[in-house]
Amino acid sequence: MNHMVKLLGGSRSSFGKSSGIATIVVALVVVVIILAASLGYVALIKTSTATSATTTTTTSVPSAYPLLLYSADSQVNESSVLESAFHASTNISVVTAEEAGSGADAALIAAGDPVSIFLSISHSSVENSSLGSEYPGWAIALAGDQFGIAYTSTSTTTTAAKAVLTAYNTASASNSTSAWYDFFNNLTSGAVKVGIADPVTDPAGYRGWLTLELAGIAYDSGVANEQYFANRMLTNDANVTGASAAALVPALETGAINFLFYYKSAITSGGLDLIQLANPVNLGLVADNTWYGQASYTVTPTDIETASAIRIWITVPKDSTDPTASVNFVVFVVENYATLLKPFQLLDFTPAQLYNDTGYTVPTPIAALLSSGTLVDDGALS
Repeated sequence: MNHMVKLLGGSRSSFGKSSGIATIVVALVVVVIILAASLGYVALIKTSTATSATTTTTTSVPSAYPLLLYSADSQVNESSVLESAFHASTNISVVTAEEAGSGADAALIAAGDPVSIFLSISHSSVENSSLGSEYPGWAIALAGDQFGIAYTSTSTTTTAAKAVLTAYNTASASNSTSAWYDFFNNLTSGAVKVGIADPVTDPAGYRGWLTLELAGIAYDSGVANEQYFANRMLTNDANVTGASAAALVPALETGAINFLFYYKSAITSGGLDLIQLANPVNLGLVADNTWYGQASYTVTPTDIETASAIRIWITVPKDSTDPTASVNFVVFVVENYATLLKPFQLLDFTPAQLYNDTGYTVPTPIAALLSSGTLVDDGALS
């Protein structure tokens, strides 16, 4: 079901004076050239290669430049760890060129923005329907995350916010249906403001609404009342949205909103307080995918998202700025992510899972990981 959202809205030479002046001129020219080259590269990172609806230019980034990683903004801390470790191992630099919701990142990649690697927290964002001509036909699921609710000491000073926390503590201790019903009833009362990202640009958005739908199924008498908490949120004008969940964190930290639907890994690594949702609604277990699948959310008429376990994906878009080094980065990540990302409390998939559509050939180093058992083939991607 689709839901309406409320927007929140840089010694003089012995040859005499002429030689000195010439030296100065040459030096200035060199400085100008260096500055122009530097500015050109910055512009290259931030400017789409698609210049208009009818004119498209293709820009090639020399391999001497850093690899450009597009990362879901909820996973920028994980990205930073992977980038630093890869650089220490290979001396190849990787920079996070774009950090936004996975949907927004995919749109930029599809439009032709320079990119080397894509780290997404959305299956649909690495599919053909999102990446278009940049779709490589394969992606690797590295780890699982789960959905929770973030808050801070500043955001929960009101009587109503404290009531939500009291209801949560009761539900967490008893794990009873009635206690969780009471928690979600308080959360959607309108007495507190709840951040939910824009479902179009950030998968955390539709996952927030899916969590509310699953809560209706789990705690309010089954599928017939799937929309109970979601509709209650809308009717009571309790939801506030932004371009991404990460973009709503400052509002949470100042108390402009009281709670925020967000990923557990982002909540804990970002130093926020966590409301740990129970297994029936937290989208954390692949084994529960059949149960999650009872809920769906219409993002657009052509994009209907069915609830499923959250996974972190990595792939190399078709026109990567440096295909060889980018694939080497993915290989490094697959071989080391379980150790490097352990502090983020993710559910690692050991071995990681390759999804590859028929008609597309994975790069040779990726195929070698399959042969060694470091990677397993889990079927088609799209």
